[in-house]
Amino acid sequence: MSVIVQNCRTCGGQWFPARLLCPRCGGAELAPRSVERGVVEQLTHLGDVVIASVACDPEPLLVARLHGTVAVGDVVELTDRPDLSDRPVAFVPPSGRPREEQS
Repeated sequence: MSVIVQNCRTCGGQWFPARLLCPRCGGAELAPRSVERGVVEQLTHLGDVVIASVACDPEPLLVARLHGTVAVGDVVELTDRPDLSDRPVAFVPPSGRPREEQS
């Protein structure tokens, strides 16, 4: 399981969702990178739904829907496919590709 983020080949920054240019350096050489896990930094409970800020190493910070019992500081697997199994996972919907500017 993993989530695809963008990696800037110029400055090394990593971004989610997808962008046309790197927000840090303005570089256009962006490549996909798979991120498999992250650390839960914050939790928000909305009824039965748990939303979390999940920090990847070294970046980005993702907002994800958690499945399973998870606490702040726990390492969770990241997925872009809903997984309703008993193990703790963080679901991050795929960002798709950025839209090209229309003329």
